[in-house]
Amino acid sequence: MLSVLPDFREEGWHSMDLCAEMLIKYAPHEYKLRLSVPYYRKLLGFLPLKKAKNFDRWYNRWRVYPSHVKQLAAQPGFFHIVDHSYSHLAHFLPEGRVGIYCHDLDAFRCVLNPEQEPRSKLFRKMMACVFEGFKKARVVFCNTKATQKSILELGIWKASDVVHVPLGVAEEFSPQGDREKGHYLLHVGSCIARKRIDILLRAFAEVCKKANHANLKLIQAGGNFSSEQRSQIQDLGLISRVEQRQNLTREDLARLYRGTNCLVITSDAEGFGLPVIEGLSCGARVVASDIPALREVGEGNICYFDTGDPNACAESILKSIETPSFLINGVATRWSWSHFANSIVKAYKDLDL
Repeated sequence: MLSVLPDFREEGWHSMDLCAEMLIKYAPHEYKLRLSVPYYRKLLGFLPLKKAKNFDRWYNRWRVYPSHVKQLAAQPGFFHIVDHSYSHLAHFLPEGRVGIYCHDLDAFRCVLNPEQEPRSKLFRKMMACVFEGFKKARVVFCNTKATQKSILELGIWKASDVVHVPLGVAEEFSPQGDREKGHYLLHVGSCIARKRIDILLRAFAEVCKKANHANLKLIQAGGNFSSEQRSQIQDLGLISRVEQRQNLTREDLARLYRGTNCLVITSDAEGFGLPVIEGLSCGARVVASDIPALREVGEGNICYFDTGDPNACAESILKSIETPSFLINGVATRWSWSHFANSIVKAYKDLDL
């Protein structure tokens, strides 16, 4: 028996929701999986204030979910935490029966490298508790070799207990199907700091200066611009050329991938880069910052630029969209959710022996 502990859907981490969904969908039928998540309680979330929503998020992560897993602890089998940022749940589960999927170590940066990630004392204390829970994992899963190497360098687990399990591509992401109309660049993901939306906007502004791209737009899919990012859009004169779309289905996203002139990923840190393989599978041209995780998943199929350099990003975008034969546009056939689910289940089966 494997109890799968996912994120709260109300938090809007769509890639984490996808990992839980695909694990349940593609796991071998003979191995029993149980998705177990408590009801999300909205105490202040009805108020149109960010602080109110953040309070609800804290309350549900640190009060509702722990109370829920305490009741599960007496049940047999293993417990699989889908998202490492929920690792504090391991404090309330039986020792030796918890596995955690670590998508990246960024969540722990304020603990591991506090000088690089200055945070409040309260936030560091909270994340230290999450990290201590992470250290209790009997087995750790990760999506790239780069992340696996970083985890092993912590010196907590032996190599056999850190299992490389890449993510997959859902069946909706293929070259066949409807395409979004128009000429546009596409960015997929959240708008948190490490996504470097500032670089994306500055690069887009440079591309817009070219006369033959006067009608080009930018579609940001899945995020929520901060007030600083909205100010930057206004300062760059891009208000009429930037569009943000949220609450997209996989079919919606696939249509955007198929129709885009170029998918642009400007992150300065990633654990995997799911939009890269989804975009490639839809036949999209991809330009991405040159970081280990994106190099690993994109290989030679995409155009890389120096991380944090908007001019280099703009040059790569122009090179990509103006040179028909520049990119390979290979379909990422080796990324399988079936392999993902079977590899995780096998790791727990091996622990049973």
